[in-house]
Amino acid sequence: MRATTLVLKYLSRRKGRSVLSSIGLILAIGVIVATFTVARAMEIQIGDEIDKVGANIVVTPRTELIGVPYGNVVLGSTTIPESSIEKVYTIPNRGNLRALSPKLYGNIQYRNSTLLIVGIVPEKETQLKRWWNLAGSWPQNDTSQVVSGSTLASSLRLTVGSAVTIRNEVFTVVGILGETGSVDDYSLFLPLHTAQRLLNLFGKISVIDVGAICKDCPVELISQQIMDAVPNVKATPIRQAVEARVKAVEQMANFSLLLASIILVVGCAGIMNTMLGSVHERMREIGTLMSLGADNIHLWKMFVFQAVILGLVGGVIGILVGLVSAIVAGPLVIRATVSLAELVNINPYYLSIFPISIAASVLSCLVASVYPTWRASKIDPVLALRAV
Repeated sequence: MRATTLVLKYLSRRKGRSVLSSIGLILAIGVIVATFTVARAMEIQIGDEIDKVGANIVVTPRTELIGVPYGNVVLGSTTIPESSIEKVYTIPNRGNLRALSPKLYGNIQYRNSTLLIVGIVPEKETQLKRWWNLAGSWPQNDTSQVVSGSTLASSLRLTVGSAVTIRNEVFTVVGILGETGSVDDYSLFLPLHTAQRLLNLFGKISVIDVGAICKDCPVELISQQIMDAVPNVKATPIRQAVEARVKAVEQMANFSLLLASIILVVGCAGIMNTMLGSVHERMREIGTLMSLGADNIHLWKMFVFQAVILGLVGGVIGILVGLVSAIVAGPLVIRATVSLAELVNINPYYLSIFPISIAASVLSCLVASVYPTWRASKIDPVLALRAV
């Protein structure tokens, strides 16, 4: 009789025991999958929170400040070509670029004061500054529409629909930006090309704010690649946002690895204990097989196949238990909904946890079966047949 047939008959006769012997393994794989899933969801949540900080790389013109007896002299251009944006997208790590927002800054005389105008591409700017609270709407590209900062609007008594005349051109206020606590509160935002026309700086920008996803590459590397791709610019990384994200992700990954290791060891011990009990219970069966000519290879096949079956069943059920636990417990742990579709969409490598979990389950069972199988191969057939 084939070893596989004997194993299947044994497992079918002892379904309850087979399930009980796999509970430890199921829980181990379930906790691993749940922990990994929650960790990835937490990474997305942390990334979303930190991404709200805005740009983590600022691209500016490369200038040099030289001190002279009568003051300072700035050497180099104070603007960069708008075409530099396309060059940034040619860097090797362009897949890590979440958003690029070009800006043009300038001062314009308005009545008896000076206005700080900022030329922006609204859809790009809002990708970086998701925390902005706007009353009204954003200006359409290449139009005479503006958005006012909160302090500026209060000083000039501007509301949505107000008209602002700048250099004999009438602009309509279509939005009032909520208070940000930054220079944005004192700024007047225009479409980029409109600002270029007002400042007579066609095709020029002052800075490029870059939002980079730097989970798997250092932000310094992306900054250097930008400087290599775009001549005469300086890309300055803002380390605080990136370091906070990387540190949080690393801590969660280390915790997950430690927890997974402990659970796997416990699972292996449980499987080993169960298979040792199986050897003792099947001693007469093993003695009979050996007396009929079965050799050690036949015994190894039996127990290895049994370990593989237990590993596969435990792995599949463990994955299902882990996914359900993550979906149910995720909102309680990280106060965020765990969406498998979002996880796969953002990080396709998430799916690798499933074959890895099954492989770990099978490997754990194989490791746990080594000692029981060795014990079975050392059984004396005569003593085995005498066993009660």
